[in-house]
Amino acid sequence: MKYVVNVNSKEPDVDATRSLRAWVKNREKPTLRDTYWLVDPENSPSRRLKMGYTIIYPTGTTTGHAHDEEEVYFVVQGEGVMVVGNDEFPIKPGDALYVPPREFHTTRQVGNIPLVVVWVTGKVNEEEI
Repeated sequence: MKYVVNVNSKEPDVDATRSLRAWVKNREKPTLRDTYWLVDPENSPSRRLKMGYTIIYPTGTTTGHAHDEEEVYFVVQGEGVMVVGNDEFPIKPGDALYVPPREFHTTRQVGNIPLVVVWVTGKVNEEEI
């Protein structure tokens, strides 16, 4: 007998005693993520680049923000929606995105698998913005 199932087609366990989704359901803010700073001018030889690894847990988002650096994202795992300015883009593993300097952006996780992204920011000269 052959049996194939995909985790994204299943409903998650939402038991209040053991489910992350149940524990965070009524949280006050949508942000639910962990970020690991991998490269930063403050802790590495890099002078302009920052690099991080962010895990966005089910039902979570990143903290929406804008900054003077340009930024690129690479989606490693999971699915989500990237909001850049007034635009929204569905994202999945293998996608790469560019965010211009000073553009508001945030990322929302969708589906059952935590969304994992690797990102890099780089300083630009003021006259380039």
